[in-house]
Amino acid sequence: MEFLEAQVGGAWWAEVVFASMVVLALALSKSRLGWPLKWAETFYHELSHGIVCALTGGKVVRIELEFNGAGQCTTRGGWRVPTLLAGYAGATIWGGLLYMGGWLLGDSGVTLWLKLELAVLAVVFLLWARDWRTWVILLFIAGTYGLAISKVSSVYLPLFLQFAGIYIQLNAVRAPLHLIDGRDVGDGAALADILWIPEGVWIALWFGFALLVLGMCMVLTLPQVHDFAAPLIEAWMGWKV
Repeated sequence: MEFLEAQVGGAWWAEVVFASMVVLALALSKSRLGWPLKWAETFYHELSHGIVCALTGGKVVRIELEFNGAGQCTTRGGWRVPTLLAGYAGATIWGGLLYMGGWLLGDSGVTLWLKLELAVLAVVFLLWARDWRTWVILLFIAGTYGLAISKVSSVYLPLFLQFAGIYIQLNAVRAPLHLIDGRDVGDGAALADILWIPEGVWIALWFGFALLVLGMCMVLTLPQVHDFAAPLIEAWMGWKV
């Protein structure tokens, strides 16, 4: 981080780097070059369904990923409400953890983190993937992380993890809005059927949660944003950040 501060200079270096990552992430989201990270967001969405199902006594049958960014986690048993809630919320949390990990861990910690990510991908590949498209996508995600470990210099490796986190968080912000399609299908519609709370409420909650996590990442890591927002958060909510 000292290297980047010297290069960018001044108190705004973190904000400049963050804004550059956001612009790059938005540009890549419109390009095929961004597909591995888009697939990663879908992977974390479906993985979160599976983790919560397993933690509530259920079983993961399979995880399926599609080249167009769609996915499905087929489960049996477990507590259905938190399992359904976990997809969009989980992708947001994974993105936030990736970003904060890149900020906090340093190059050796990031390398370890990415190796753990590769281990998770291997488990899903072996136990829950059942079709060639899912296998290919998992290999692409694993290849992206593996190339980062082997090819990205130690100075920039934490930035890679931060960028991956930002990309996934931005996709997690937009993803619930895709449910506004009038088809009455997806996690929000399923929750509406179970709890009789309209799908739009769940979409708003997921969207708001994704913005909250992204905002907290900014407050915790960007000095100028922290100096502006911390007094407001403490005054309104009593939280010290």
